Amino acid sequence: MFPSFRFPAVLLALASIAPLHAVAADPAPSPVYMGASYGFRASTDLDCVPGQGDCDKSSKRSGKAYVGYSFDALPFQGGVALPSIELVGYLGGEVKSGFDKRAGRGKFTGLGMQGVLGYQFDAFTLSGRAGVAYTQGKVDYLGGGSDKKDKIGLTYGIGAAYALNKNWSLHLDWDRVPVKYSTRQTGKVDMFSLGASYRF
Repeated sequence: MFPSFRFPAVLLALASIAPLHAVAADPAPSPVYMGASYGFRASTDLDCVPGQGDCDKSSKRSGKAYVGYSFDALPFQGGVALPSIELVGYLGGEVKSGFDKRAGRGKFTGLGMQGVLGYQFDAFTLSGRAGVAYTQGKVDYLGGGSDKKDKIGLTYGIGAAYALNKNWSLHLDWDRVPVKYSTRQTGKVDMFSLGASYRF
């Protein structure tokens, strides 16, 4: 090939390859995602025992982690509806309160399945969720002894998310989780959490 034709030929070759490279380098996001959130406040409906000086019905060391699958987005009112399903693990930090009228310290763990329906407009998404969770509550009584109980109940919540890019998003969530700490002490935990998710 003559030198005067080499440069245009190279440009033509690059132009023909560039779209293929762009498709390979920038694939559509996967429907699978995962995330975790730190519960900066988890409030309970427990009642303190009279005279319990260190009573604190809220925990600041709670959290959740989840993996989800998104179904096809549906256009809706200028945005898109995003249905998903999630498997969620819960960790409830320690609360100091009254359990069956005895002062103690309680915490819980749990595992749940929930459906999520989000409404996305631009980089923002508002969502609602509902599902079922299995939780195990445990309490250590200050006077000695402990108790541990299991519970299956409904969970629900709402959230807001902001997409940093096609993969990463920040989340602010509220979740209500049912917990049974002891034989007669059944309650609910309102977890407020801040976290992030990654879409593969």
